Amino acid sequence: MNLTELVQQAGFSAGYLLPVPQYEEWTRRRASGAFAPEADWIEGDPAAAWPWANGLLLLIWPYAPYAPDTGLSGYYPASHQSYHAMMGLKKALEAVGVRAERAAVPVKSLLVAWGLAACLDSDMLYMPGIGTRFVIQALMVALPEDELTFTPKQAPFQACIHCKRCQRACPGGAISPQGYDWRKCLRAYEDGPQMPAWVMERMTCLLGCEVCQDVCPLNHFIQPRPVTEEEKAAFDLGRLIAGDIKPALALIGKNMKKGGKLTAQAAVLAANQNRTDLLPLLEEQAAQTDGPLKDTLLWAIFKLQHN
Repeated sequence: MNLTELVQQAGFSAGYLLPVPQYEEWTRRRASGAFAPEADWIEGDPAAAWPWANGLLLLIWPYAPYAPDTGLSGYYPASHQSYHAMMGLKKALEAVGVRAERAAVPVKSLLVAWGLAACLDSDMLYMPGIGTRFVIQALMVALPEDELTFTPKQAPFQACIHCKRCQRACPGGAISPQGYDWRKCLRAYEDGPQMPAWVMERMTCLLGCEVCQDVCPLNHFIQPRPVTEEEKAAFDLGRLIAGDIKPALALIGKNMKKGGKLTAQAAVLAANQNRTDLLPLLEEQAAQTDGPLKDTLLWAIFKLQHN
């Protein structure tokens, strides 16, 4: 078995094999509230959760962003693609007798600790030759002893040039000389049908916020890719507001369905883009909707009526 070859055949640019990690300090920081709620699902004791594993395989999936004026984040389509690539690799490993299981571990912290990436002022992770535009997938594996060659640990390195462009550009003020504060980051509040007003006022992108990455000089070598006709149709704001989200879910994954957040984000973006042509549709949907999503639709309607 050639692990590197299997990783590349799956479509990943690189795979790094680490020992089963221990990260008590990270777990203590999580308990103190240092991380957004999305970190809650990360397993705190990998050795206990995967007692059969003898290695952790971290997989790197680079991607090109969309142009900033498209109003789309390139991360979630790439995340969906990399997930299926990871599941394909899992099957390929199992076909040659290697047990493998998707792992919820603090991948960013592990890559930094191993000297494979550096954390920037924006809290984004940077990898040489890739920039910050990549998705990380992780598999716990049980490899034969003769295949158990770990990636050499390197000295941590600095990459951020502290140009403060991300500080100046961040719409929520999440990046400052004191560090990154997830409580002021738009992305931390976009996981449901209702968002704080200050978040909705500042949203410029469907499925996240790309501002800090757009302005980072360490990403300037990455050329944006055009939106395909399939993507234009799937992420049409009117279509999403109307609740027709299946084509979008096919591109970003079914887990993005919950709570009507796609419809909510489309409504907010329509308001911020002054899409008055969508006002009748927003009013129609608000009349048929109850709960938190209705409040978001009413916010969008009010903004369009008073622009």
